[in-house]
Amino acid sequence: MRAGVLLIFLLLASSAIIPMSVKAYSGEKTHIVATLQIFATLAEKVGGEMVSVDYIVPQGMDIHSYSLKYEDVKKLERGDLIILASSEFFSLDNSILQKFQNKEILDFSDYNATIYPLDGIERNLHGYWLYPQNALNIARAIEKKLEKINPANSRYYRENLIKFENELNEAITIINTLKRECDLQNSTALLAVPGTYYIVKAMGIKIEGSIVKGPNQFIGSEEIEKIKEKIKRGEIDFVVNAYGLEDSRAGQIARQISAETGIRVVYVDIFSAENYTSLLLKDASILSGASYVSIYGVSEENHLPYIIIITLLSAIIAVAFFEVYLCRRELLR
Repeated sequence: MRAGVLLIFLLLASSAIIPMSVKAYSGEKTHIVATLQIFATLAEKVGGEMVSVDYIVPQGMDIHSYSLKYEDVKKLERGDLIILASSEFFSLDNSILQKFQNKEILDFSDYNATIYPLDGIERNLHGYWLYPQNALNIARAIEKKLEKINPANSRYYRENLIKFENELNEAITIINTLKRECDLQNSTALLAVPGTYYIVKAMGIKIEGSIVKGPNQFIGSEEIEKIKEKIKRGEIDFVVNAYGLEDSRAGQIARQISAETGIRVVYVDIFSAENYTSLLLKDASILSGASYVSIYGVSEENHLPYIIIITLLSAIIAVAFFEVYLCRRELLR
C-alpha cells in the first residue's frame, strides 16, 4: 500500500533530525552574522558551541525589499565572520560587502553552488541554498573559514561538519525512496514563485515553469490559458507555492488557475530555518503527498493522519532512548 510509504517516511524523518552531541573545545566563541537565517543555522551546525550566530533579514521577509537598519549595522560590526547569500544578486548583500570589506566574509563564489535556469531567468539564485548539495557546500565553506579564524578548534568543526553531512545523507536516502515509491519523476509542477524551484528540483519533480517571470513580472492571460489547457490534458499535476506568499500576486494567480481548473495548490516551506534537514524532509513529505493524491486520489475514509500521529510519537520516544544509549556508550569509552 503506497500510503504506507509516507507513513514510513515520516517515521524515519522524525529520527533523522535528532542531533548527536560532539564534545566542544575551549576558547572564545566566533561571532557569525548571516544575511539569511538559513545560513546562520548552517553556521551553527558547523560551529556548534564554539560560535554565536545572528542574522539580518527577519524570517519570511523578502531579501530583495529589505534595507539595512541601524541595529543591523551594529550586529555586523560585532561579527567576526559575515555570511552573504550573493553580493552579486542581492543588493542588500552588496551593500554589506561594501561597508565591511575589512571583515572575514563568505559570499556566493565560495560555495561552488549549482545554479539552474528557470523560464526567462537564466540563473535562478532564488532559494539556491535549499538544494541539498548546495546546502552541504555552504556548510563546507563555513567549516573551512572557521578553521582559518580559529584553528585550535579545527577538529571540532570537522566533526560537526561530518555529523551534518551524515544527517543530510540520511535525509537524501529517504527522499530517494520517496522518489521511487511515489513515482515523483513522473509528476509535473507549475511553480508560483522561483524560490520554490530548488526544493521541487530536489524531489525529482519535473517543472513546467513559473508564474513569476522576473522582478514584478508575471505570466499574462495568454500564457494562463495555455497552462489551463495543459492542466486539462493532464500535463501538469499541481501548483507549488510557498507558505507566507498565499496572498501575493503570484499566489492570487495560482488560486485563480486552481479555481478554474480544479488543480491543487500545494504550499511548501522555504522560510523556516531552524533546522535545514527538518525543512527538507517536511517539504519532501508535502510534495510526496501531493504526488500521491494526483496519482491515486484520496478515499473518503482516510485514517492515515491518525496513524501517522500515533506512530510519530512512538518513534520519537524510541529514537530518544536510542540516542541516550549511544551518547552514554561514547562517554564510557
